Amino acid sequence: MSLPATIPPPSRSWKDIRQEVSPRAMSKEGHRRKTLAGLKFAGICALVFGALTAGIEIYLTWENNPASIKDPGGGVPLKQLAFSTDGVLDRAWLERTLALPKKASLMSLDLAALEQRLLASGQAQSVMLRRRFADNCLVVAAQERVPVARLMAQVDDEPARLRLVARDGTVFEGVGYEPAALEKLPWLDGVHLRRSAQHGIQPITEMGRTAELLQTAGRLVPDLFSGWQVVSLARMDSDQEILVHSTLIPDIVFDARDEFPRQLARLDYIVDFLRTKGAPSLQRIDLALGGQVPVELQEAVPLKPARVAPHKTVSQPNKQRRDL
Repeated sequence: MSLPATIPPPSRSWKDIRQEVSPRAMSKEGHRRKTLAGLKFAGICALVFGALTAGIEIYLTWENNPASIKDPGGGVPLKQLAFSTDGVLDRAWLERTLALPKKASLMSLDLAALEQRLLASGQAQSVMLRRRFADNCLVVAAQERVPVARLMAQVDDEPARLRLVARDGTVFEGVGYEPAALEKLPWLDGVHLRRSAQHGIQPITEMGRTAELLQTAGRLVPDLFSGWQVVSLARMDSDQEILVHSTLIPDIVFDARDEFPRQLARLDYIVDFLRTKGAPSLQRIDLALGGQVPVELQEAVPLKPARVAPHKTVSQPNKQRRDL
């Protein structure tokens, strides 16, 4: 059946037209420009990467081995040294230890080797060296160890010499200290010294708690601490005990496992108590038994209800020789 003539045919849109036109192919000139742009970008990336690598290499060489870089200044001699420290070392020690050539240039200095040279004595705990090109100066800053005790030690065939012991157990020859200041340090006894390739003597491993006792006593009971002459570690390994010989009390035993402020408070109380009672001077007091504090008087009459502990005499360490 045919449609009525009055009905118009359906409308058509441009979307109904088939789109079968193929994209326009890139010309040879376009391919050439695209290839050149890619090569240009790759070249720029390579140049940037090479510059960064060269810069890092030059910086590392400058810091670690500047002598390998040709000095553009023609080897201008080092003009001055700037030295600072928190201890007693002076400029004369610095110049003597560095032993720099007279015509050394700032660029030719091996800072890593110079740092090891300054640390070799053991007195300097850390050092920082840097070049200051504004005035052609080598800047050296040192942080020193603080001695807490002293001892007489002999290395190889050398005569026995005075050595100082720091809190971390490092044994070193003290430079720049006043004799009066060293006289205040107690002697250290009962330790086993061993040779070390770096400082001559290996650090004393038992020194940590001992240094803590000495510093706590100097802060809490300075009057009693001023009379401490010898600190023995002979029973440190076996019993964890520290024996102190004092001008006031010949033998004082401390427990290295207990709190030192509490033991020092007991010691101070007992000394004051005996003084007020007019009792004879103390010969020995053992603070390593907690609440039980045995005391021995110099007349060998124990104060009741105290318990008497055996007395052991330790010779002065400055009259002994330790062969390594």
